[in-house]
Amino acid sequence: MNNLRGLRPLNSFAKYCYIIDKQTGERCVWFLGTTLDSWTLAVPRYVWQLPWHPAKVSFDCQFDDASELYTKYVMNAQSDWAAASVSLQQTGEEILSFAGFPNIESALIYITHPLAGFYHRRDGKLGTYRVWHKRLEVKPATLISANFKLLSDFGIVPTSEQNNPYSVLVEPLNEFTIYLPPKVLE
Repeated sequence: MNNLRGLRPLNSFAKYCYIIDKQTGERCVWFLGTTLDSWTLAVPRYVWQLPWHPAKVSFDCQFDDASELYTKYVMNAQSDWAAASVSLQQTGEEILSFAGFPNIESALIYITHPLAGFYHRRDGKLGTYRVWHKRLEVKPATLISANFKLLSDFGIVPTSEQNNPYSVLVEPLNEFTIYLPPKVLE
């Protein structure tokens, strides 16, 4: 049964790395790109030159409403640009733990709340956009398997290390506001 809290997910999968803007000191993300399984790909890809790529994305998930946990979460993205797969589950026994941070709150702000993103546009120029979202109410999960071809192809995370992530955090639903159009930086 596919049950993502009764909602069909946006069949999209963003690939990014955490960075710090050297001019402002702000915590940000560097978007490597996004895969999207929708005809709406045309606007961000061709009008705004965002690094968005076509993919066939599928989810096979089971969400337990009583515990608000995923007993099964499997995502597969078939894409020439960035094939990916991830499988995880939540038992309720996982704990939030963030080595290197003074406390859980500061770790969650750092990990879940960067609001600015940068990327190389498809035309080679530097682009940026901002987002806003309410505080993410994440819960930890256990990774069963992961394979992100793009990360190994770029030499960012070798395939051998992709099944040992720093953290696995899940939130079933959150709304993001994306401030558009994105900007081109000189």
